[in-house]
Amino acid sequence: MGWSFSRVSPASNNANNDNNNNNNNNNNLPHYSGDELADPESTCCHRATWCVPGWRKLNVDEAVAGCGCCDFTYATGFWLVTVLAILGLLYALLYLYVGEAMLPGGPYFGLYLVVCSSYFAGWALAYVPRVQLPPVFGMILAGILVRNLHWYNIEEALSMATTAKIRMFTATFVMLRAGLQLNTTTLRDHPRFIVLLALVPCTMEMCAVAVCARSLLDLPWGWAFLLGSITACLSPVIPINTMLALAEEGYGEDKHMASLLLTAASIDDVHIVSVYAICFSFVFNHDEDQGGSYWWSIFPNEIKDLLLGTTFGAALGIFFVFFPHRKHKYVAWYRICGLVLGSLVCVASTYKVTITGSGYLATIVMSLIATSGWRVLSRPFDLQPLRQAVHIMWHLMQPVLCGVMGAEVDLSGWSLGRLGLYVICLACGLAVRSAFVFLSTWRSPFNKKERAFIALVWLAKGATQAALAPMVLEEALSTGGGEQQRRMGYVLDVVRMAVVTVLLMSPIPAVAIMIAGPRLLHRLDEEERSKQRELSLIRLLSLQPVRKRRH
Repeated sequence: MGWSFSRVSPASNNANNDNNNNNNNNNNLPHYSGDELADPESTCCHRATWCVPGWRKLNVDEAVAGCGCCDFTYATGFWLVTVLAILGLLYALLYLYVGEAMLPGGPYFGLYLVVCSSYFAGWALAYVPRVQLPPVFGMILAGILVRNLHWYNIEEALSMATTAKIRMFTATFVMLRAGLQLNTTTLRDHPRFIVLLALVPCTMEMCAVAVCARSLLDLPWGWAFLLGSITACLSPVIPINTMLALAEEGYGEDKHMASLLLTAASIDDVHIVSVYAICFSFVFNHDEDQGGSYWWSIFPNEIKDLLLGTTFGAALGIFFVFFPHRKHKYVAWYRICGLVLGSLVCVASTYKVTITGSGYLATIVMSLIATSGWRVLSRPFDLQPLRQAVHIMWHLMQPVLCGVMGAEVDLSGWSLGRLGLYVICLACGLAVRSAFVFLSTWRSPFNKKERAFIALVWLAKGATQAALAPMVLEEALSTGGGEQQRRMGYVLDVVRMAVVTVLLMSPIPAVAIMIAGPRLLHRLDEEERSKQRELSLIRLLSLQPVRKRRH
């Protein structure tokens, strides 16, 4: 029996194979109709020929249940199962390493419970449509419930040093994000407007809260200004989420309001953290404990904090500008590692030398100088991968920080009278802040309605208070003897005021911004929006608008 061979060109052979493969794939694929045929990737597993046909055709965007304003889709179920599986694997890993401490009733099992409950509570409220509630609200609330329902007492289970290290590690990412969100291009275009909006309202609110705390809470002036500096911090998370949600619908895009406000919010954080470092050093004076030469001891502690924080942060920032070289294959990953490790070193080193007020300032200065240098050396320079990486890290650290802060709040020692005084101090500070926001935007390109909207955005509080307030409690507890007893009353006022600020001024401004935005802002039509918002995807991923650098 002979064999006959026919010469077939490789190109035609490949084409025939491709056609056969395509025909086979088309025969194996389920038949879709309408929108399912246009987007087969929305199905459960359309390429898995061994799977049940009904599951292969299942549209994951289809709603399973709903409550009118939001729908629970199959995709949401996939996400929920994924998160539960990851948490289960994490618990198994911790149990294998830690042992019995991870069993129910153990000290680390309670911490695990706090973090998981904070994560689910925070993001469950954050996903409520049209409200844009910040996750920090639900996370702190979950920690408070776990503590006051007597499920877990973090003060008895963990030592003060352990909780302090947890807060220090997680709070570092708040300040690192603040430094990365600074948009120097927008600052150069509108320097007067941004500087006035960033510096004046928060400073005046700090002074107003300090006067109220001195008069109503009977705090010493140093503690009153320390409380004012914590309360006056603007949380960039709420303006970012709400402004981008409104910008997606075209509100405020005609004057690039989102970019201007987010840049001003970042500068607001830099300024108030610097003031906080000064107030912290003034209250907790360590001159008697520190040695050193005479010329260094004559400087006040608050000046030392500013000098060391700025110098240390600037030195690290300048180093990261040149190392690694911008032509390196993995330069982005090395820069991310350098920024994160440098930030942690800045904060941890200040704890060791008992200059605890300047670590976060050094982190902001380091990230600001590093990113500014990268923009100069690399044109064009895309900061989006760095922001996205730090955002993912903060997504994981946020429930730890907020959950631990909430778990330290014991409501049994609170009194309604004192709580009312906290609310009065907060309301007075917010009234002064709103008035000076309206005055700071005088002669700006915004009309009266838009200026009123900016004043509303500038009321947001949240993650910054959660990062700064526990430092005061930790430092006071580390002071022994009668000094600790004298300070604990002041410390409780500071921490409780911060908790009230977060619980009230996280959800209320977020809801108010989403309601008032369509009424106070001008909306662009669809054609203008498509022209002015070409970088929408990058903005959503980086959580801040990206503007083109001027050459």
